[in-house]
Amino acid sequence: MAKIKVGTTLEIEGLKCQVIGFIVYRNPKDGNKKWTEYRLKTKKGEKWFSADDIYREYSISAPSRIKSNRIGPEWHKVDEGTQVVVRAEGDVDVDPGESAEFAEFEDSTEEKTLSLEIWSDGTEVSEGHYIEPKDIRVTGYEKIKSKEGPSGIWAISIWAAFIFIGVLGEILSGMPSNKKIASYLSKSTEYEYVTSITGSEKQKADVYEYKGTGALTEDVAKNIIDGVEGNTQMITESSDDSSITIQTKKEYCLVYVPEERDIDGDGIDDVLVQISNRKYNYTSDNTPYHASHITSSWYRSSYYSGAFSQDSSTWKHTPSAYEMYSGPTVHDMGNGYLDTYSGSVRQASIDARQSDSGGISSGK
Repeated sequence: MAKIKVGTTLEIEGLKCQVIGFIVYRNPKDGNKKWTEYRLKTKKGEKWFSADDIYREYSISAPSRIKSNRIGPEWHKVDEGTQVVVRAEGDVDVDPGESAEFAEFEDSTEEKTLSLEIWSDGTEVSEGHYIEPKDIRVTGYEKIKSKEGPSGIWAISIWAAFIFIGVLGEILSGMPSNKKIASYLSKSTEYEYVTSITGSEKQKADVYEYKGTGALTEDVAKNIIDGVEGNTQMITESSDDSSITIQTKKEYCLVYVPEERDIDGDGIDDVLVQISNRKYNYTSDNTPYHASHITSSWYRSSYYSGAFSQDSSTWKHTPSAYEMYSGPTVHDMGNGYLDTYSGSVRQASIDARQSDSGGISSGK
């Protein structure tokens, strides 16, 4: 395919568009195979053009927000792995070296596509379809106007001032944000420590009971999301019971109703929270405290489907309880109601810090 750079104008299946940025990825789990994704500006909004010249596969897609947080049976997985940013140019919010887990799906016609990318700060979903090389035409080039701003020594001085103000704001606030679920649970008066479960490799899981009255698992999950300022990667809700898993960069949390429902005998269904480092899940297959078979099975399948692949790279020299796993898998979209809620909480927290201390944020 002809060389495409930032500013190139294209016509894809009759749609006029301009390349405003692109990302070159490699997949270390597939011989470092490379492909390029171009961010397009069109009259129909943002589009992404994916070009894999090795397998001669080309597709166009758009960001999607699917109501259910599960991938339906109409989709089947065709590829998965890790995408590492090799090169990034133009208006794309990633840097070389950043990485995400990805999964690619097709429908029964093998024409429509669905992509899932799990980044450290959230999950992105896009839907599209395959296109033929003959439907891709380079039509020209238009220089993209760069946003005006301070330059030279003034830019450096202003940037340094912003950093200083941000740091000063954090110091003066005296209230650093709590980003770990375990820390939030141990410090909050709304949770009472119940017990700990010892796993392999000196890992453990702590169990807490939510002490609020009449709360559902969804209410407790929201409470935890608020407590960690939306610092989550993926949140999955069980379709078999009310259990919810909250995955962060280093932790795995289960919010559930125990099998006996009312353990403390107060006449109200209890809501328990089990929290652990992800290494506990990777190395152990213990049943959560007083969990039903349905909850326990789903908890394991949720972890295996959402975090195991990434963790197996992190702890590849450590024996895992999932090496021979043959149970069900969960095709989680990571884009359901609670993920959306978490994203709004995270953005509100970022906006508040920016307003107070001039901070900045980034993400793909």
